Amino acid sequence: MIITRKCIEDDINNPFALEILYRNDKKSFSNIIEQMHDEATDIFAVNFWYARIFQKKKEQKEFFSYRQFGILIGLIALSWLPVKIYTLNINLNKDILIRIIPIVISFALSLFFYRNAFNLKKVLFTLLLYIVLSVYYIVLPINQESQSIANSFYFGLIILWFLVWTSYSSLRIREVGLLSDFILVTGETIIWSILFTIGGAVLVFLSINLFKTIGIDADKFYINNIVTLGLCAAPFISLLVMEMFDKTKLTAILSKIFLPLFFVSIVVFGLVSLFSDVKPYESRNIFIIYNIMLVIVICLLYFVSVNNSNRFIKLCSMALALFTIALDGVVLSANIYRITTYGATPNKVTLLIGNVIMLVNLIYIVFISKKYKDNALYSKKILYFLPAYAIFAIIVVFVFPTIFNFR
Repeated sequence: MIITRKCIEDDINNPFALEILYRNDKKSFSNIIEQMHDEATDIFAVNFWYARIFQKKKEQKEFFSYRQFGILIGLIALSWLPVKIYTLNINLNKDILIRIIPIVISFALSLFFYRNAFNLKKVLFTLLLYIVLSVYYIVLPINQESQSIANSFYFGLIILWFLVWTSYSSLRIREVGLLSDFILVTGETIIWSILFTIGGAVLVFLSINLFKTIGIDADKFYINNIVTLGLCAAPFISLLVMEMFDKTKLTAILSKIFLPLFFVSIVVFGLVSLFSDVKPYESRNIFIIYNIMLVIVICLLYFVSVNNSNRFIKLCSMALALFTIALDGVVLSANIYRITTYGATPNKVTLLIGNVIMLVNLIYIVFISKKYKDNALYSKKILYFLPAYAIFAIIVVFVFPTIFNFR
């Protein structure tokens, strides 16, 4: 069928007929719609079809502009710079530098989210927050044996996540919908970065061995340059890929697959551990494993909650939360036992408060899961607890080192 302008004009008020014409010959249909739109027509159907056909092409063209490409390269270079300096044999305090590296990478990620809607005041405010955190870590004493300082560094990563979130939301931190989107973006970025890292590792391994076959030892060069650059570039390339293929949601797929599997695994592990001679009360390694499992469960429940889950997945989430409450009770009692038996340390106190917060969070998840049957409302309400982790991280980072006298 030959598509002519008259065909479109005759069926301009028949959306079904226009859809058939478009599917029969997309190229001719698009050319005619573009021509009609250029004539400054005020026909709604023409404007609708022009937006449908050409807006995506326009966005893709802007997406691949030299400006966007230059910004991306600049942000990758910014995040790689302190890592590269760390690998050089120069007289610098590398203990301080390793504290600054995550902050620089986090700031570069914040700038990535500002690039399409640049606002100087918001960027300067974000920069000020990063400077405050950087100065604090610089003046913080260097003590390899200090648990409170080490915890301050680890929990600083949580603060950095929230700082990137403020940039993603353009400082609209009260909008829960944006927080839900950012959690999905975080999960997608992690998954894509892992995939790119695996692929890059294979290429690096092959390249190093190819050079060895001709008598060239390229191990040090690849590790200090290609590997470090690839690791720094992975999250930015992942975000770029996600913008290009925004309909591909790996987090939604994988979380729904692994949630039931993880539930079965954690139940089996919990039941078997009841009859095991190794308990978290005495074994430090088992105690750490229990805490890691709690963190994974909390993260998994949040990732699943912000996706449109079916009834089966929601039931699995409820069951996982209930079982993890029992697991958290065991960890909490083990923590109290270890404190009363071996004495309080910064690590034990931090874990104790963290366990209490996670226990309250799990109970809250179960409560709202029963109260709100609507998935959209449940996904919104579950996020209200997240600021508790930000407050706890701020306390661990800025208060605990002083309280524990930097022990």
